[in-house]
Amino acid sequence: MANASKEKPAERILSRVKGLKAADLKGLFSGWRRSIRSKLLVWLLLISLVPLAVIALFSYRYSASALNNQSFETLEATLAFEHEALQEYFSSQEKTLINLTDTINLLQQESFVKLAAVRDLLKEEITKYLETRYNNVHAFGSNPEQVANFAVFAKGTAALDSDFAAYLKDWLKQRDFHSLTLLSPDGKVLFSTDEAVKPGMAVQEKSPEQEAFEKGKQETSFIDYGRSSFLTDKLVCYFSTPFKVGGQSAGVFLFQLDDNSLDWIMKQTPGLGESGESYLVGADGMFRSNSVYFEESTIANPAYIVDSESVLYALAGENGEEATINYRGDYVLSTYTLIEMYGVKWALMVETDQKETMAPKHLEQQTQVDHLKQLAEQNGFPDLYLLNPDGYIFYSAQERKDHFTNILNGPYSSSKFNDAVRGVLEKKALKVSDYGFYAPIDGKAAAFMAAPVLNKNGEVSLIVALQVPIEQINKLMSIRSQFEKKSQHQFASGILAADTYLVGPDKLLRSESVDAKKYGVDKVLLKAKADSKAVNEALAGHDGTDITVNSLGEKVLASWAPFKYNDLSWALVSEVSYDEVHKPVTNLLRVIGVTVLVAMALIVVVSLLVARGMTRQVGEIVKVMGKVEQGDYSDRVQITSHDELGRLAGDFNTMTGTIQNLIQTRQEEHDKLNSSIIRLLEEITVLADGDLTMRATVTDDVIGTLADSLNLMLENLGRAFRRIKDSALQVGSTAKVLSSSTGELADQNDSQAKMINQAVEKIASLTEEIRKAAEHAVQSAGSSKESSHVAEDGAAAVRETSHAMEAIRSNVQNTARAIKRLGESSQEISDFARTINEISDRTSILALNASIQAAAAGEEGRGFAVVAEEIQRLAERAAVSTRQIETLIRNILGEITEAGVSMDASIQEVVQGTKLSQNALAKLEEITSRSNEVAALIEGVANVSKEQAETTAQLAGKMKKIGEISVETAQETMGASISMQEMATMGDDMLQAVAAFKIDKKA
Repeated sequence: MANASKEKPAERILSRVKGLKAADLKGLFSGWRRSIRSKLLVWLLLISLVPLAVIALFSYRYSASALNNQSFETLEATLAFEHEALQEYFSSQEKTLINLTDTINLLQQESFVKLAAVRDLLKEEITKYLETRYNNVHAFGSNPEQVANFAVFAKGTAALDSDFAAYLKDWLKQRDFHSLTLLSPDGKVLFSTDEAVKPGMAVQEKSPEQEAFEKGKQETSFIDYGRSSFLTDKLVCYFSTPFKVGGQSAGVFLFQLDDNSLDWIMKQTPGLGESGESYLVGADGMFRSNSVYFEESTIANPAYIVDSESVLYALAGENGEEATINYRGDYVLSTYTLIEMYGVKWALMVETDQKETMAPKHLEQQTQVDHLKQLAEQNGFPDLYLLNPDGYIFYSAQERKDHFTNILNGPYSSSKFNDAVRGVLEKKALKVSDYGFYAPIDGKAAAFMAAPVLNKNGEVSLIVALQVPIEQINKLMSIRSQFEKKSQHQFASGILAADTYLVGPDKLLRSESVDAKKYGVDKVLLKAKADSKAVNEALAGHDGTDITVNSLGEKVLASWAPFKYNDLSWALVSEVSYDEVHKPVTNLLRVIGVTVLVAMALIVVVSLLVARGMTRQVGEIVKVMGKVEQGDYSDRVQITSHDELGRLAGDFNTMTGTIQNLIQTRQEEHDKLNSSIIRLLEEITVLADGDLTMRATVTDDVIGTLADSLNLMLENLGRAFRRIKDSALQVGSTAKVLSSSTGELADQNDSQAKMINQAVEKIASLTEEIRKAAEHAVQSAGSSKESSHVAEDGAAAVRETSHAMEAIRSNVQNTARAIKRLGESSQEISDFARTINEISDRTSILALNASIQAAAAGEEGRGFAVVAEEIQRLAERAAVSTRQIETLIRNILGEITEAGVSMDASIQEVVQGTKLSQNALAKLEEITSRSNEVAALIEGVANVSKEQAETTAQLAGKMKKIGEISVETAQETMGASISMQEMATMGDDMLQAVAAFKIDKKA
């Protein structure tokens, strides 16, 4: 049974024919005349021969035509599949390149945002720095004490108090000034803290000293860097301010700024990586700060000229950002702005290396991994490039010979890579180049795909390019159609392969052939030529299918179509040998001949077998198709025949298997993507509670890229909130310390104001007493004159003279007592002045402590440092006024002492005159002379008393002004204390604001 079941239908028919006995045949044909059944049988057999012959001929021709049509359909299906596969492949590469371009554009925009933030911060810092120095210089020039100390040079006496000299040195150092130079009204050096600048030197024309001198005579000014005429062409930068004595111009102060004074600000480039750099450029194109890439000083050094486009834009007053070439010839991302102050223009530049920004590296297992190189390897790109708009390749994943060359005008400018880059620059869109030999990969064939990164103005700021792998194109072209053939005797099935290939406009092959040896070469890509009807029709834009002759002269069945993508224009051809296809037709003719002979005897059996076979196969197909309609693709059609229905059943099984695999693959991809999205959503839900320590899981799919970007954003937010929190703590702490210090200072100023008010009241009382003493002295002078006249009248007026002398003695004694009280009051005023001087010293010490605290607070304390300096200047003015009061009081005490001595002598003379009045007649002339002397002395006492009254009134006015200054100082100190309290409150608010977020403890 097993052997019988393995027999084919044709073999079974032949065996049955051979099994007929000769007697049976003889009986069949000998009895045909005797029975109608035999006649009918004979006639039927005879009649059947003609139809069988016609059917045989028709079957042969129909089979040949059907086989050709089936071959054409298969070729066309293969061609369509190849065309679609190529389209999908290039579309996939384009999508990958666009995604990569978007990622790099995002990195570039993030870098520009960081650069702009640093630029704005530096501009604010430099502006504050210069404004502070300008205000310091202006205050110095208008400070009476400083003017008084330098007035000795205007008077021609070159001497400077040693304490003030030490104070001046410390003052200059704290404010980053190299030296202070005082110029006379005619431009000669009167004094300088720089030993190299000698007294008597004169400013030279067209020098920074002359410019500073001319502008400084009018107002406080700032002078840009230039070659000094004092210091042998040294580069100097000045602040200048007028020097006036008594309201008259006495010269100009020149403050030379330290060369490296701005470097500590320019080095503040957080978040810009290792290559981040900031610098200043003047209108002359030279540096105004030192470059971190050169050991020698670059400030105003003509050996280092900065003439990049960004600098020119900044000096023209523009704020912007661009990818450009910097002063070192490196490609950088640059942000720029203009700093214009006091008539001086500087360009502020903040830059970072383009390669470091666009091709970041991340740490994996203690190893720095190139992200772009890893991406190229994952996608099968032979190489990936980043280029500047001028064609310079600043990044290459493989770093071959083309790395750091210019593809537009460099050694490889004649390559297809050049075509792709030029196309991007011309169209500002994606460009795909054709294949060509490329020297950096050992002369192998390569094609390139490039896309632009556009800036906000629509200009190309960067080009991303990748090398299209030829292996994947060859893999797509290696898919072969299968054709069935049958041998003449064994009816065994075999496989014929279609050769599918690509041809370029130059008729050269763009893919490898199935059999390269037919062309006489090992590799046909860009070496073998294909010139045939199919190729020409396809290159002309037409598609078709026909029996034709290929470029090798072989008769083939061919199908062709044009393939166009971007600027590519290729011919896609699929062909198979005509002879190989028609071998089954020849075998079929032999089989038909045998079949006609056998059919004469077994036509009914064959018909039943054929009908049964066809009905069975169709039933199997219908049954499985019903399950497919219900969505069940797991079942397969049982193949019961090897004819067209059998092949149809086999093709149907292949189709359902392919569909099932595709559905399963899509379902797995969907489940994986859905799982990644759910996991990411679960991880980021903690962000709603302010937890910034959360990190999303990074996978190798699209969601992994999103998670990686989210992690990077959370790290940046964490660092930002840590810095805000640390700054808030420092601001709060410093504000509390400063608030305590300013409160204590305010209390001391209140005490000082009260003591000064008491002193003013006592000085007012003393003034009134001195005024009364002056009136008494005037009255005494009148009485003395009257006594002199009476003495001249004679003896009759002696008694009256005696009484007048008694009155004089009494008045003089009262005057002496008043003068003594005046001396005692003056001594009390001296004590008050010493107390005020002590308060002034303590105020100066507190102001110095406040300045130290402000300096320790850094940038947050700069505002309070200005308040502390103002307090110190008020204290210095109070000290100067106190010393002036002490000098006046010492003078008053000296004059009071002399007046007391004179009054004692007057009293003695009056007593002696009283005694001598008893002998008036004898001593009348002597009394007259003495009376005249007494009158003169009393008149002098009156004059002195008047002067003392005026001096005391002036002293009272100055003490009142000191009181007003103390009140003003107390108010400003109280305001500073309130500001410090507000600063502490702001620090607490900042801490409360960031307390809602959970961040890492690390710095």
